[in-house]
Amino acid sequence: MKRWVPEFAKRMLRPVSQWTAVALCPPQDAIQVRLAGMAADFDVTANNVVAALRPLTLAIGLDQQRCAALERASELRLRFLDSGSQRELGVLGLERLRDWTTTDATLALFSVSSGTHRCLPWPYRSWSRWLQNRAVRRNTDPGNFALSPEATQQIMIFYICPRPVVLVSVERDRHSNIFPMDLIGPIASDRFTLALRSTSVSVEPMKSARRVAISDISAGDRQIAYRLGAHHKNAQIDWSGLPFNIIRSPHFSLPVPDSALRVRELEILDFEIVGSHTLFLTRVISDHSTGDGARLFHTSGIHQRFRIKSGRALLLAT
Repeated sequence: MKRWVPEFAKRMLRPVSQWTAVALCPPQDAIQVRLAGMAADFDVTANNVVAALRPLTLAIGLDQQRCAALERASELRLRFLDSGSQRELGVLGLERLRDWTTTDATLALFSVSSGTHRCLPWPYRSWSRWLQNRAVRRNTDPGNFALSPEATQQIMIFYICPRPVVLVSVERDRHSNIFPMDLIGPIASDRFTLALRSTSVSVEPMKSARRVAISDISAGDRQIAYRLGAHHKNAQIDWSGLPFNIIRSPHFSLPVPDSALRVRELEILDFEIVGSHTLFLTRVISDHSTGDGARLFHTSGIHQRFRIKSGRALLLAT
């Protein structure tokens, strides 16, 4: 006999989703990110990126002031604050690994030593973490790029700050592709990074071409972006079979969606292998906005649950 289970009990038996696709107008202003140490506290909301997922490695662009402050800091934390209330929603403990000094830029690379959040009330926070970790351990698909339960919890804290999803266009000789990415972001006013798994077939063409285009897409194109995720394994795709028309970017003549709300052309200045990923440092050559409207972002499910409880849920991308 089928037993009736109250809806609230069902919710308690399900873990909070790891990721939520949301619709935001950039730049996001829901979360402020601060780098805190013994000597200083810096706003790095527009300057914190993932350099690698395995092991989880973060990068922050350095100027002279930040570089001097980091030399004096013994304990570093990346704090995620709700912009409205200034409530601290999450903290990642950082350990400085090394600096990467390259063309007119220096990035500090950090490992993540710890992570805590306050998006969910206790004891539901611990219960949900146990359910999430159980789900991670059960995922034994050898073809899946799985993280450890600890790293999964830490990357969820990192994604308390919503991160944009873009389509990346690459063309080099016989390699021609477009695929979604969200391990991206600025580290200075005209410097931008992309972290791509080193096993991707697009890594070598990107190294040799030294140019890519990234396209912001409407939140309404979420399913299109997810379907294009299969392109990560392809060296060539059927451009005529895409669910949008293709136009050419103005400087590099790279294929981009005609429906893109913003197109940036990036010159690849340098690259570095960091753990499981290749981190590309780029310079923005052109930046062309073609429309207004909410873009596709990812945030962590714990952050969305906090905002639901506070009556300020982010609009879902549908």
